[in-house]
Amino acid sequence: MSFKFNFSGEDVAESSTTDTLYIPWFDCKEVVPTNQMEELDSIVKHAKMFICGDVEIGHVVTSEAIANILSTNDTYNATECAEKDHSDLVVGKYEGGLKIWECTYDLVEYLINNSDKINFVSARVLDLGCGAGILGIYAFINGANVTFQDYNQEVLEHVTIPNVLLNIEEEEDTAKLLKRCRFYSGDWASFNNKYDESEMYDLILTSETIYNDNNYDKLINIFIKRLSKTGAVYLAAKTCYFGVGGGVRQFEQKLENNGALQSEICWKSTGGIQREILKITHKL
Repeated sequence: MSFKFNFSGEDVAESSTTDTLYIPWFDCKEVVPTNQMEELDSIVKHAKMFICGDVEIGHVVTSEAIANILSTNDTYNATECAEKDHSDLVVGKYEGGLKIWECTYDLVEYLINNSDKINFVSARVLDLGCGAGILGIYAFINGANVTFQDYNQEVLEHVTIPNVLLNIEEEEDTAKLLKRCRFYSGDWASFNNKYDESEMYDLILTSETIYNDNNYDKLINIFIKRLSKTGAVYLAAKTCYFGVGGGVRQFEQKLENNGALQSEICWKSTGGIQREILKITHKL
């Protein structure tokens, strides 16, 4: 069964779902930077800038990243499916990591405006469903130790890791700074189960990750298990994902039913497609 859904009011993507079929989600795997530093000179010549206020974050050109991905012979290459289907999502195969989604801008702007309350220096941060890694890179350049997690391995290899490298100053010790970053691909449940039990985070940042209500339990379980007792999740999302069934109200209800966490709306858009940011913490 195929269906269309509208994330932004402008971009209409097509995907397929198999609600009644078993979906073989990818297992968690750590992705270690390898030859990205050698390729950086060619990447930086065509890099674009994510700009939010005074913050500028360099990132690779999506079309070039896709070409690089499709030129590989790796068996995990799921992005080809998305390209052939002209889709932003292919359930269980590709989860939209090549696109910088609208709510990422909202969350970066929120973090900038609340820099007096949210301290990244030496903080442990998880950028969950990171894609291009904009949220994690913002935390990284402000002093955090960051774990970048995305569903697709090739997104981490060809987009996220190059983006991190693009935002390290030339005179700085790249190898040393990269030790403050770790990268993991795969399904959220696999990540949560296989990742070291002791790994906890002061901040979890995530954008546009509640479009599929079938994954809410996985997401909430990560928050419960991986968020430190005094930590906070900042989740940016559209109020409603038309045609999919997910949205902020549905996710709030799921949180309430679970009972372990509490949430509050800390930001709402004032026009256009409705967007919100939730702050989620452990119940005291």
